[in-house]
Parts: sequence; structure tokens; C-alpha cells
Amino acid sequence: MAPIFATKPGANFCRLVCLRLAALAAAFVLIGIGSPISACADDKSKTGPILTEDNEVKIGRENAEENDKHVKLITDAAIVERVNRIGQELASVANKYPIAAQWGSSQLKQFQYTFRVVDDKDVNAYSLPGGFIYINKGLLDYIHSDDELAGVIAHEITHASHHHMVKLMHEQSKIQNVVLPALAAAVALSHGGVGNVGPLIMGAQLYTTAKLNTYGVEAEKDADHGGLLLMTHTKYNPGGLYSFMVRLAAEERRHGPGELGIFRTHPPGAERVEAARKLMEELHIPIELSKVDPNQRVTVTLIKGGALGRDVAELKIMGMVLCRVVAANDLTAEERGEKLAERLSPMFDGTRPVLNFEVKVVKDRSVVVRDLVVLTEEDALAQGKTLTELGKTLANTISQVSSNRQSETITRD
Repeated sequence: MAPIFATKPGANFCRLVCLRLAALAAAFVLIGIGSPISACADDKSKTGPILTEDNEVKIGRENAEENDKHVKLITDAAIVERVNRIGQELASVANKYPIAAQWGSSQLKQFQYTFRVVDDKDVNAYSLPGGFIYINKGLLDYIHSDDELAGVIAHEITHASHHHMVKLMHEQSKIQNVVLPALAAAVALSHGGVGNVGPLIMGAQLYTTAKLNTYGVEAEKDADHGGLLLMTHTKYNPGGLYSFMVRLAAEERRHGPGELGIFRTHPPGAERVEAARKLMEELHIPIELSKVDPNQRVTVTLIKGGALGRDVAELKIMGMVLCRVVAANDLTAEERGEKLAERLSPMFDGTRPVLNFEVKVVKDRSVVVRDLVVLTEEDALAQGKTLTELGKTLANTISQVSSNRQSETITRD
């Protein structure tokens, strides 16, 4: 069986991919033995290719059976239930609402989607024709919310619903119809001089790789686009797919994908993030990372007897302490902290996130962030510090959070 994905040697993560290579392996077998494959029409067609369901599902089922022989499947009930529940919710929508394909086919077919979890630490997911979808355990450990998981599954469902593998198989067949006769003619003209044909064979292989990988890149773009649109018909926030892409792109930038050239099977991470951002903007969907990624929202931890024997609520974001507050205005420290967190979290989202210079000490009585009173004299007294000191700490943390978010949110150059 062909490898599920290709990744840069030495990288400690894998990008979100469909099972392109595995399906192509099936395509090699099918085309090689002359089995009938339904022809794909031009991808700009309104109706798309005429697909024989039995053939498409059969290809996927046979590959799934072969795949299951070579991987270890997770059987933990809670893990399997979570993936299947979210997957089936998305699948039911995909089977009802046709989403226009930018590549592949828009033809709506109702698949019986199946979702399995693979015991593999790589951050990866893949799909087979006919709706057989696999999620690696490593990806489940990497995602931060159900919204992010829904984004990944929606991406994979789009690969199946837009019949990407069938399209790739058809394109491969067309390439072979051009390349193989040309190679045969070259061999005939060489009068048996195989050495003279070697460079032609290498060139044909590189040409085939370049063409198929180009198609693979287009399939990934369509899966990103279609997956996000699919989420708009569900209870899941499309920002989950965006936030997942942002982290993958940040990983790519830190580790570097290398100059893959014709061997690239995915769009660069920065391009995927930018495309998702533009689509959400067109759909008037606000980017609110705090709603789809718990790490991006302000959390509250109660510290019993934390300040001169008084309970203190500690507010943190991205692992950094913003401030600590005590009880006030008939609110316990924890209640006050929760109210502040609810107001502060959205300030880090959107196109105008809060900045350090928006933290101000007002008349030595309070520390204000925009129009929100965050700290009071009582907080300073309980912590044995001045409001100026607390305000400076808060401003520095906000600056660091802003810097960290910018390092993750990659835009197209």
C-alpha cells in the first residue's frame, strides 16, 4: 500500500491531507488491468462527471479494507463516539446540501460515511472514495475543540463528496494515454537501445508527478473551500477550520516545508490561511479565535487564600497571567474574574485586537483596558503592589499575547 502522506524529512508534524497517494495506488491497479472507470467531465461542468456509485464506493471499500490491515484502529468508546458523532452530523448535511466544487465534481451523491480513528501519532487525516474517512489519534491530540475537529472532518468529507479521487484517477489515465504511447514510440525508434530511452523515461515520470501533484494541490484547495462552506450549514463554527490551519501554517513556517517544487502536493500553509480568511470575510463570518480555541480565550483559576489570606481569581491567556483580582461589588473573586474574562476574551479577537497602549491607570484608582475597569485599588492593596505596577504587568502581557498571535497568524507575502 502506498504511503498515506508525504512529509518533509525530520519534520515533527504532518499536514492535513487526503489519501491521495493510496487512492492513486488503487488507480494504478484499476487502469493497469483495464477495468472501467467512469469518465470525469471538465471540472467546470455544472453537473460534473457521471459517476457509477458501485464503482466509486467499491474502490473506496476495497482500499479501506486494505488500509485496515496495515493500521491499528482505536476502539476507545469515548474517542470513537466523539469522532463519529461529529462526522455523522456533518455527513448528514453533506448528503442534503450540494456545495459547488472548484475542482472535481459538484454532483450530489448520498454516501454512507464511515469514520475511523487510527492509532498513529502523526497529525493527519485522510479520506477514500465513497466516504471512508480516517482520523489519526495524533490529530485528535493536536486539535483544541470540537469546532476544529469538525473543520478537519468537513475538509475530508469534501474530498469524498466532490469525488476528488475519481477525478485524479481520470486525470492520471489521460496522462498515461499521452505518455505511454510516446515512450513506446521512442523505444521503437531507438532500435532496442534502452540507454537512449532512459532520460525520456525519467522525464515522463517527472512530468506525471508534476501534473498529478498540481491536481492534488487543486483538490486540497477545493477541500478547504468546500469544508468551510459545509460548516456554515451546521452548528460548528467555521473559524475552527481557520484556527487549525493557522497553527499548521505556523508549524510549517517554524520547521520549513523546503522547496518541494513539482513534488508539492499541498498549497503552502500561508496561502491556505489567507484563502480561508478571505472566504470568511466574503461570508461575513467574524474570526473569533477565542470561541473555537480554548487556548485563545481568557481563563479563570481560583486561588484560595492567595493574597494576604484572601481568595484571588487569576486570569490567564495562552498560558500567561494577565492579572489577579479579589472579591468586589458583591461578587466573589471567581465571579468577578469570570465576568472580566467574558469581556476580555473578545478584545483579543478580530481585526482590531487590544494593544498594550490601551491599558491605562485612571486617577490612581483603577486600571482600564479600553472602557473596561479590570483592576482596582482593592486588587493592588491585596497583592501589595501599586496600580501602576499592576497596569504595567497587564500591558506587558497583552503585548506578549499580541506578539505570539501574530507569529501564528501567517498572511500571504
